[in-house]
Amino acid sequence: MHVAAARISLHLPASQSLKDRRRVLRSLIDRTHAKFNAAVAEVGGQDTWQVADLGISITSSSATHAQEKLDQVVRFVEQFSPEAIVTSVEADVIPFE
Repeated sequence: MHVAAARISLHLPASQSLKDRRRVLRSLIDRTHAKFNAAVAEVGGQDTWQVADLGISITSSSATHAQEKLDQVVRFVEQFSPEAIVTSVEADVIPFE
């Protein structure tokens, strides 16, 4: 079993309140989960209007497949909306024997 995990940092330039921020993130999280069946959660920056960190994980029997799916998720997030600009991505595939 292999787990691909990523932390994606986002800048939300149009957010003027925590309500704006939640709206953008909820849409992004819901669409990402529905399209890729990946686990997606907000993991940082909860108290700021224009910064957010998402944690994403995918489990697969193949390291290659897990990495490919994670790459697809990152591309999807990067192209999601001008309301959510990716500022950094940290990713890794972890084997479990």
